[in-house]
Amino acid sequence: MNDWQTIITFTQPHDAHFAKVLLESAGIETIIRDELTAQVNNFYSNAIGGVKLDVKESDSSAAIATLKEGGYINKTKQTQHQNVEIIELNENTDRSICPFCSSDNIYKKKVVNPLVLVAYLLLGAFFPIFKRNYICYDCDKEWKFRKK
Repeated sequence: MNDWQTIITFTQPHDAHFAKVLLESAGIETIIRDELTAQVNNFYSNAIGGVKLDVKESDSSAAIATLKEGGYINKTKQTQHQNVEIIELNENTDRSICPFCSSDNIYKKKVVNPLVLVAYLLLGAFFPIFKRNYICYDCDKEWKFRKK
């Protein structure tokens, strides 16, 4: 097992099997680890580091290229620090579409506001501790609305 390398992890075992079929159709030998643990209790999947898809070290570069081509590894989503753009909110602004590409494939992400969290911990009063950011899955932009 020393010559095997984990190239990607998944939360659910069935997602790992889809990637395994893609790699094996390209002639790359694969092993799935920690599948049964995640099947017994789904909440353990993140605790154990996910369901791991391993390939031989000699095939790792070909496997990564195949997974990128298949859409399992996205080059644009590897950047951890993405700038949050601020969009001015007016009466004609539609919050259900992306202001950059006009797609409706967006996600409303709640982010903890640290200043309100400190006030909550010190005063014990209940304040809304989340602020909302929006993420577009089509153009990979993140933004938040601000009133004028």
